[in-house]
Amino acid sequence: EPSKIYNTHVIIDEQGQITSFYHKIHLFDVSIPGKVNLKESNTTAPGQKLVVCDSPIGKLALTICYDMRFPEMYTQLVQRGGAEIILIPSAFTVPTGLAHWHALLRSRAIENQCYVVAAAQVGQHNEKRKSYGHSLAFDPWGELLVDAGGYENDTSQESGIVEVSPVDVPSIVTCEIDLDLVQSVRERMPIQQHRDSSNFSF
Repeated sequence: EPSKIYNTHVIIDEQGQITSFYHKIHLFDVSIPGKVNLKESNTTAPGQKLVVCDSPIGKLALTICYDMRFPEMYTQLVQRGGAEIILIPSAFTVPTGLAHWHALLRSRAIENQCYVVAAAQVGQHNEKRKSYGHSLAFDPWGELLVDAGGYENDTSQESGIVEVSPVDVPSIVTCEIDLDLVQSVRERMPIQQHRDSSNFSF
């Protein structure tokens, strides 16, 4: 659609070259009365292709934010794409972040036996919008490795509250990526093979 843009996840190598990119497939069109009213599709066109790329630390699955609510997508990124590390840059609202952020990301790590690394915007964007924060990483067993912090409660309905950010920004956290752990977890709990061999119907 000529009048719309793509929400794009870009990978840039150490030489400054773009090596891969992904257009967000699942657009955030959500209305929660009194809390959230956002329609990404007003300005953004959906992507159509899954993307996995090589990197010095392993095979990266590129996704964005709202994608994390669609586990079938991540199954394909691992089974067909061979992903070892799932990247999910995001800008979650505070209400949905408080309710679901950690649970969804940990679930994607456990069920796909991958590292999940999710950079997250944090703080007040304008008088109507702020982002939850909590940039984090989970390992393939679902252990939380790092969490950069963010909002711990929702003050969005309290008049006069304008909090630029609940944490010092920019906030940078790091973690170790151990691909031997990915292999070990998958060998000890071979759910990918079991998924391949399952046969069921209504």
